Parts: sequence; structure tokens; C-alpha cells
Amino acid sequence: MIMKILRNKKLVASIVIALLFLFVVYSSIPFISAFFGALVLAFIFNPLNKLMTEKWKLSKQLSAWIIIIISIIIIILPTIYLVQGLIEQVTIIPEQLGKIQDLEEKINNILPFEVELDKTFMIEHVVPFLTKSITPFFSNLLQSFAIFFLLFFLLYYFIIYSKEMKEIVYDIIPFNKEHKQRAIEKFSSITYSTILGTFLIALIQGALLAINFYFLGISNILFWGFVAVILSFLPVIGIPILWVPVASFFLITGQTGKGVALIIIGIMIGTIDNVLRPIINDKYGKIHPLVSIIGIYIGIYQFGLIGIFIGPLIVAYLVLFWTMYKEEYSIRFNK
Repeated sequence: MIMKILRNKKLVASIVIALLFLFVVYSSIPFISAFFGALVLAFIFNPLNKLMTEKWKLSKQLSAWIIIIISIIIIILPTIYLVQGLIEQVTIIPEQLGKIQDLEEKINNILPFEVELDKTFMIEHVVPFLTKSITPFFSNLLQSFAIFFLLFFLLYYFIIYSKEMKEIVYDIIPFNKEHKQRAIEKFSSITYSTILGTFLIALIQGALLAINFYFLGISNILFWGFVAVILSFLPVIGIPILWVPVASFFLITGQTGKGVALIIIGIMIGTIDNVLRPIINDKYGKIHPLVSIIGIYIGIYQFGLIGIFIGPLIVAYLVLFWTMYKEEYSIRFNK
């Protein structure tokens, strides 16, 4: 039996290639976030790359270096600063939980029934979860450096060989020519819709709420801005679940001006989603909120903070390929 397998050189070669491929994939798992991060950045900056290489006639290498520098300045450095600030502010939350006790007493003095706010749950579960979600890339400096180095290394070659990569992807997509073209078009629309229709709106809402919290004298604005970004992904509930209790606290404690101001600001921030999302959905298509929520949970669990961006994209691509698969092969089976 073994000798027959060994005589089949094609089969042996296929087994060796498969084993080596699985080994490479398994060994790359700790750094897979760098791959997806580079892929997303290359896609975002693809219009700029085309502008520099086709219209301005710059070389591909120079265009790639310019995009890398821009990525470092406007994405990576602010992200590092934000995450470091989040880590500092999350770690001091337990020290500030004494204010919850004061709020609990004031609420119970007003309401006819007793309200109990669970501070122990916050200390034992919420804070460790947030810390674990934020710190993976910064807990090991050597690994962090390796991830960022690999990200920019891949980004450089993704930009230089963007056309060749598109052709390779086109060849390996297991569908007919029509569905291949549709898959590539859908891939583009899903990526833009996810990035613009979900992440950009979430970042805008989180940033605006954090700025208003700052002017209202609320501490830990980086932390609350981060929480607002996460909550903005939740349909129906969204950011109001954050600012409504704060506004209620201001009204209960006699700070009527701040409470009314926060209510007005919260409503205005909510309208951003109602205005921008339909425009983006009309242009690029709609991503179901369930895809975003599942993707965020998977992404944060697997990749940490950057998983907020990677997770929903992976789930959206899975849904896309499943749809293409049904259209392609169900037709054949029915025939």
C-alpha cells in the first residue's frame, strides 16, 4: 500500500505541498492580523496608488513608500497613542468606582424601589475583558515589532504587485467567469461598505461623544469614546445606552444644564448614522448588523483591538462566498 502511494509521484508531491502549506498557515496564525491589516490598508489606499502611478507617473516603489509613510502617520501612530491611553484609563476604572456608590444612593433616594449597581461584576469581569482586548499587541514588545514590521512589509508588496495579486485571486476563485467578476465587484463593495458604513460612522460618533464628554467634565474620555465606538455597532440600542444614563445622572444630581446639553448632543450624534448610512448603503450596498456584531466578537477574541476591523470583513466575505457558491453550484445540481 505504502509502496503504491510512493510510486504515485503526483500524489506524493501533492501531499508534501499540502503538509508544507498547512505548516506555513499554522505557523502564521500569531501574525495573521498583520496580513489582514496590510490587505485592508492596501485596499483603502488603492485609489491613491492609482493616482500616483497612473496620473502622476510615479514609480510603484515610490508610491508604496509614500503610502507606508502616510499609514504610519495617520493610522499607526494615533492607534498606538489611543491604545496606550485606553490601557491607562481602563486600569484606573476600579479606583473610580466609588462614584457608582454615590450614584446608587442618589437614585435610591428618588425612586420608590431600590436599585443595586453591581460594582463587583465591573471589577472582576468587565475591566479584565477590556484590558485583554486592548493589550495583545503591546504585551510583548518583540511580537508587536514583528507584527508591525510584517504589516508594512506585506503592504509594500501588496501595493507594488496589486494587479498581479488581483489576477491570482481571479484565477483561484472557484467559480465561473461571470461569478468571478461578480465576486470581485462584491468584494470591493463589501469592503468599502464595511469600512465606511460601519467603522467610519462608529469612529465619528465615538470621537464626537468623547469630545463632548470632555467639555462636560467627564473623565476617561478615551475609554468612553472606545466604548461608544463598540456600542455604535449595535442596532437600535447603539450609543444612547451610554449617554442616556450619563444624562440621567446629571439631571438626578441637579446638573440640569449638563443633562439637557448631553441629551441634545446625543440626539445630534444619533442623526449622523441616519444621514450617512443610507448614502453609503446606496452607493456600496448594505452590511447586515448581525454580520458586524458576530465579526466584532470573533475579531476581538482572535486578534484583539484590530479585530474590530478584521472580524466583520471576514464574516462578510464568508457570506459573500456562500452566496456565490449557492448561485454557482445549486444551478448545476438542479440541472
